[in-house]
Amino acid sequence: MLRRMILLMVWLGAAGAAQAQTDELQLSVRRNVGYSGGGQIQGSFRMEASGPATLMAVTFRVDQAVVGAVTQPPFRINFNTDDYGLGQHTLTAEGATSDGRTLSSAPRQFEFVSEAESWRAVGKILAPILVVVGIALVIGLGVPLAQALRGKPAATPPGAQRRYGLMGGAICPKCGRPFARHWWGLNAGLSKYDRCDNCGKWSLVRAEPLERLRAAEAAELAQEMGASPAELSPEEKLRRQLDDSRYSDP
Repeated sequence: MLRRMILLMVWLGAAGAAQAQTDELQLSVRRNVGYSGGGQIQGSFRMEASGPATLMAVTFRVDQAVVGAVTQPPFRINFNTDDYGLGQHTLTAEGATSDGRTLSSAPRQFEFVSEAESWRAVGKILAPILVVVGIALVIGLGVPLAQALRGKPAATPPGAQRRYGLMGGAICPKCGRPFARHWWGLNAGLSKYDRCDNCGKWSLVRAEPLERLRAAEAAELAQEMGASPAELSPEEKLRRQLDDSRYSDP
């Protein structure tokens, strides 16, 4: 008997708590477009109310001024902070239920700030982030670029097959050897002012078809092995003639 009484009391308490919870009118403030930081807001926002299933109308207020009344779900209304004076404001909602009850939400306090002040606050937030991003870019891109510009030419064995990547490959007019064009090369229309990985010299170069690049790889190997111009293929002879005449040293 005692056990049943205890269980009944627990059930009644839980039911009462659940009923009290559903009888509450909850007010949320959400941003449409604008600034929100802590208790400061600026721009276009909306008030949203939720409550028991019997909720049939909600009136929204900023201080004592009625923003509007909504008579069907979803119970929400838009407002703009620029329509009110700067400083502290109290946002509330009052609901009416179908069984004749009136529910009031807990007040929400916000400081309406000017657009200029909101931008200053955003700047304070973004400044450290931009500094960190800038440092990461310098370390991630600037250091490898500086090393590439100041470093020694890569010792690629003659005849070695290269991977030319997204930028494509070019044939250096100075040494006649192929190399992969670099993303940090200076764009000049269809050409790039780029640094050869083999001789380290700068030239204006175009992206070459893969067939010509492979022919250039074979040509440098033949040259390394002492092949004379007479032993070169007609395609390679033509390539050499073109390379000798297409660019001049800037």
